[in-house]
Amino acid sequence: MTVNTQETLSSSLQPALEILRRNRDFRVWSVIVTLFGDLAQKRDDRISGALMSRLCPRIGIRPEAMRVALHRLRKDGWIVSERTGRTSVYRLSDTGFAESLAARGRIYAAKVEMPECWSLCVAAPGPLSERLKQDRDMVAMGALVVAPGVYLTANAPEREGFLSVSGNLKHLPDWLSAITAPHGLTREYRDLSEVLGQLNGVLDTALPTDNLDIAVLRVLIIHNWRRLVLRHAPLSAEFYPDGWAGLVCRQQVNALLKRLERPKLAILQD
Repeated sequence: MTVNTQETLSSSLQPALEILRRNRDFRVWSVIVTLFGDLAQKRDDRISGALMSRLCPRIGIRPEAMRVALHRLRKDGWIVSERTGRTSVYRLSDTGFAESLAARGRIYAAKVEMPECWSLCVAAPGPLSERLKQDRDMVAMGALVVAPGVYLTANAPEREGFLSVSGNLKHLPDWLSAITAPHGLTREYRDLSEVLGQLNGVLDTALPTDNLDIAVLRVLIIHNWRRLVLRHAPLSAEFYPDGWAGLVCRQQVNALLKRLERPKLAILQD
């Protein structure tokens, strides 16, 4: 399911939206996850169906696609829907809020600091299918896969069968940089940095003042960034080769979000 790019857009927002959506195939449910992650910052925050119906067309999401995505997220236990009179309101489930909170630091942090202590964790030998699932789980926890079944992490997982050795990292070999910055991810970060630079230029001439427009811009900026930053371990600059665009993107995202201050949810829902 993809975002529809043919919806009527706010005239002041259209150039910026075209930049953020160019050559990108977004999944609607994933965009809505980003929307909740940025707007529903507090545990009891609720987003009304009316607000969703005003935000989604500006992003380019058709009403029927929005409804399907919300149904999927409810079925998956990520959001909960409630009725208030004749309207629906949505909030993050306990699981959804916990996952959103866990990702928040990686998404919004201005800088990733080098931890003083690292753990090298070695898993027990096992079938390939189990190892691949384990790799995905460890990456989701913020670990770097340095070899089959071998992980580098600042937070040693409490898992039975893992051999963990902790200490300081005194030397980072060049081959480790090649793992942290694979070619495909390097290219995607470079492309995103170019997009964010173009967007910044547009905002220099037309900074939106409408709260809905600001919310939509924030969602798409964060969504572009989130799709990349959550795909790899949260590592400090020392791990990456010179010219790694991911570091520049983090600076660009933070600068843009400061220019586009998050509107208060209560104001958006008035």
